[in-house]
Amino acid sequence: MDRMEPQAFADLLRQAGDKAYNFAYRLAGNEQDARDLVQEAFARALEHAGSYDPSRAFDSWLLKILHNIFLDGARRLAYRRTVSLDAPAPVEDSSWEDILPAKDISAADELIRRESIDMVQLALERLPAHYKAAVVLCDVEGLSYDDIARIMDVPVGTIRSRIHQGRLLARKAYEELERSGGRRQ
Repeated sequence: MDRMEPQAFADLLRQAGDKAYNFAYRLAGNEQDARDLVQEAFARALEHAGSYDPSRAFDSWLLKILHNIFLDGARRLAYRRTVSLDAPAPVEDSSWEDILPAKDISAADELIRRESIDMVQLALERLPAHYKAAVVLCDVEGLSYDDIARIMDVPVGTIRSRIHQGRLLARKAYEELERSGGRRQ
């Protein structure tokens, strides 16, 4: 790390942590994979800290790393790892109920809010990766088209097209989910 002090770089990572996690969660669709993506992105950022240009936005640089890691993983794994809850729990002398966090929902409003958030996430999961990333970076993270273009390494016009098309596809997927009661098809 020849351009910046290690502590200053660590501070930038800490400041970008929430944004990186939110982006990773929207891409991955679950907490554990999102944490893994962020951890890998931080490790690669530290490894390549010397290539960071301080005249550019750090968040964009980090999110580009994260996006590339996600795409690499998606290419390698065409399917998602799943675990059957009918199988024995991975920890001896415990059950899945002991391992999985309980969801105590106290109000109907919270349930409705959570169902809506889950349906948005399901709709996003139905999008091809390049549309999903563009929509999440724009609509969830609030990044500019220029920043998204740098992260995704494509022209701004392509980003505009992907965001527009991604929103249309996400809206269609959300409406289908509403009609099916929020169930995966």
